[in-house]
Amino acid sequence: MAQPSQAQAAMVTSGRQLDEVLAEVRSAGRMGLDTEFLREKTYFAKLCLAQVATPDRIFLLDPIGGLDLTNLSELLADPAIEVVVHAGRQDLQLFYQRTGCVPANIFDVQLAAGFAGLSASLAYGRLVQEVLGVELEKGEAYTDWCRRPLTDKQLRYAADDVRYLLPTADEIKAKLAGLGRTQWLAEEMRWLQTAEAYASDEEVWRKVAGQGTLTPRQTATLRELARWREDAAAQRDLPRGWLIKDPTLVEIARRAPSSVAELKTIRGIDPREAERSGPGIIQAVKRGQEAAPVKRPPLPNKTVQVRARMIAGLADAVLRARSEEVGIAPELVASRSDVDALLFTVLSGHSERDDNNRLLHGWRRDLAGDAIVALATGRCALRVIDKPPYVEEVALPG
Repeated sequence: MAQPSQAQAAMVTSGRQLDEVLAEVRSAGRMGLDTEFLREKTYFAKLCLAQVATPDRIFLLDPIGGLDLTNLSELLADPAIEVVVHAGRQDLQLFYQRTGCVPANIFDVQLAAGFAGLSASLAYGRLVQEVLGVELEKGEAYTDWCRRPLTDKQLRYAADDVRYLLPTADEIKAKLAGLGRTQWLAEEMRWLQTAEAYASDEEVWRKVAGQGTLTPRQTATLRELARWREDAAAQRDLPRGWLIKDPTLVEIARRAPSSVAELKTIRGIDPREAERSGPGIIQAVKRGQEAAPVKRPPLPNKTVQVRARMIAGLADAVLRARSEEVGIAPELVASRSDVDALLFTVLSGHSERDDNNRLLHGWRRDLAGDAIVALATGRCALRVIDKPPYVEEVALPG
């Protein structure tokens, strides 16, 4: 049969054709998966096309014509089938939201690349070029994939999005095995195999911009308002910002209106939306007023904050140097907030034993966490050297 790099994509529009595709996937024990969707005007992404690659063929599954992809969703939950994706959380979420099927055996090539000495945020085309030396055609990233008929250029672009997924995964797996990091990646991949990765975010209120000046009581109200907005947006299938934008939601939490008339006086509220959603908003405000205030973690004292700020650059240098030495993307090891939180813990004299910071657990602690603790406690210094990674740790007595 033709290799994926030359194979023509087959359009799948009927249930019988889909059954044949799924049978081929089961026989192969793996597939590459990508989707094309639109969500600019909706809460839930509208699935326009699903691309599937087996080791020998490429299929374009067309739900716009009524093709039911439930059986594909169920296949994603089969642990016997490896599903290879690139930055695939949103693609997989499309299927989870429709069927509740939790993916069971995921290999994300973008994430895996970070453990194999490449960046953990490479775009698909760049990753294929880095790993396989193949340059992909560009130009259809912002097309309307729900419009029919699809052009030949669109079909080629869609097929290329999965054409190289399996060979790219195989190359990265070989590198990971040689580096002894297969288990490291498996730990990271587990989250993509849980319902929490795709379910509604119960902590969505934390992402509302501009809440920093709210009191604990007002924050509890914001939490209830954000939950109301999420539910209402899902029920009406509209982007949450189309109902009420973040600054207005924060102002409602601040002023806590007790009537629709009061609600209408708040800047940013459309009068028609206030009439339609007012009762739900007022009930959310009431729940927030009755709930326990939201306690934010206290900031360290001023001295600790100043010390942490002075050390943070050095800690980041330790993280990057150690990551470069072993060929792993530093963003996979820890974020800046992880480093800052660890410094706050150590400099405040708190016990590391019960800390949830990921730098204090597993391979991350071995790779960088202990070194950052040593730096913060004066047991390690850095000096500049003239070869990569250009800084070197120096153990200090004590």
